[in-house]
Amino acid sequence: MRFRFLLFLISSVIFPAKCFAHVSERALILLLPTEFYIPAGISVLILTILIAYLTPASFISSLFNYYQIKNFNFFSIISDRSFEKIKIITSLFSFLFLMALVYLGFSGSRDPLANPLTLFIWSVWFLLMPVIQITVGNLWAFLNPWYGIGRLFFNKPKVKINDNFSFVFSSAGFLLFSLFMLVYIAPDDPDILAFVVLIYFILNLFLMVFFGVEWLTKGECFTSFYTLLSKLSLIWFKDGTLFVGFFGSQLKNYKFYPPLSVLFLSIILATLSFDGLNETFLWFQIINVNPLEFYGRSSVITENSLGLIFFAIMLFIIFNLTIYLGHAFTKEKIIFRDIIGINSIALLPIALAYHIAHYLTSFLVDIQYFYKVLSDPLNLGMDLINIGQFNVTTSFFNTIETVKLIWFVQASAIVIGHVIAVLLAHSICDNYLKTKSSVLISQLPISIFMIAYTFLGLWILSTPTVG
Repeated sequence: MRFRFLLFLISSVIFPAKCFAHVSERALILLLPTEFYIPAGISVLILTILIAYLTPASFISSLFNYYQIKNFNFFSIISDRSFEKIKIITSLFSFLFLMALVYLGFSGSRDPLANPLTLFIWSVWFLLMPVIQITVGNLWAFLNPWYGIGRLFFNKPKVKINDNFSFVFSSAGFLLFSLFMLVYIAPDDPDILAFVVLIYFILNLFLMVFFGVEWLTKGECFTSFYTLLSKLSLIWFKDGTLFVGFFGSQLKNYKFYPPLSVLFLSIILATLSFDGLNETFLWFQIINVNPLEFYGRSSVITENSLGLIFFAIMLFIIFNLTIYLGHAFTKEKIIFRDIIGINSIALLPIALAYHIAHYLTSFLVDIQYFYKVLSDPLNLGMDLINIGQFNVTTSFFNTIETVKLIWFVQASAIVIGHVIAVLLAHSICDNYLKTKSSVLISQLPISIFMIAYTFLGLWILSTPTVG
């Protein structure tokens, strides 16, 4: 370990380079104190698993009870038709906002840290929307820039997408996005990003001509992802009534979900895990690249592309295997195809945990740049929101108190995400398995998987990185 750290330090001194902050790179190196956080985090998860095993099934299931907020009916305030009009209007405004950002991407500053498109896509939308979806509900349904156009012009589909195959398109779309974000040489270049965003927007408009508005939830990868996340939200509306519950309470009565959702979620989780693993000395050892001779993304395009795809495939296989083995030894007759989809939902809290932990430091810095750009979006020296001489600071990385707080948030996100995943997986199985013993048997392989993945997440945060 000392030799690797020394190697990293020497390479940093000998090969200095100008670095632009970006969501897919670690803006700063904040290594977790491994000797404390990894054992503590895994201990908490093991304790959660033991509690889930030793307590009655009804106790875990009761955690996911949800409650109706009495005397609150959203549709008593506005009609169904007016509610739909609001969604269309907000979607159209979102479309105009996106087109304005694309225009600024082409015409604005070439500096990624001064261009509104780059900062909004990578530092606001990609980072914040998943957190919003899982806490306050499906806000994306109102902000989706395709929805309003689809409802006005493409409301009648010519071809219907089979629910069992709906996640094929979303999986392919998110994989391409991941390759662009993690492998492409300059994903934060404003010109390139504006072109990619525009082409992706037009492509989905074209597909809505054939598949109608339902293409968004069944084929557009971000709508599919955000819709899944909204299933875990703390609050939600159903038939105009407000409900409140623990993460995943909406799934309490679900007994089926499309089988290929596990492929989609495996790609998402693999992306968030690989974005971190691909910067470790272990990965450079695997791909046989000397860290002292690493000249940037262009030198490892093939290796990182194959690595991401391989990681996603392996995660897909391992998760399917854990669910299959867990149910194979129960005495109940289970059709694997019918239960794999709903079990894959347990991966969502882990994905969000990795999202928060990995991108926290980048967000703390880049959101300041976005705030600065809000005051001068055209880079003309304006001060629209009267921020004055605002300077981006990283001073909170220079004191041990704030650094410890960041460490704590990162480690807590990983551990809490896995704890929720364990409880959710237990509750999901309790929903369709008839006996407590069957639930316990089904959870053994997935529990081992959760422990191993917790270790991986904390290790990625704690290990030195290259370049």
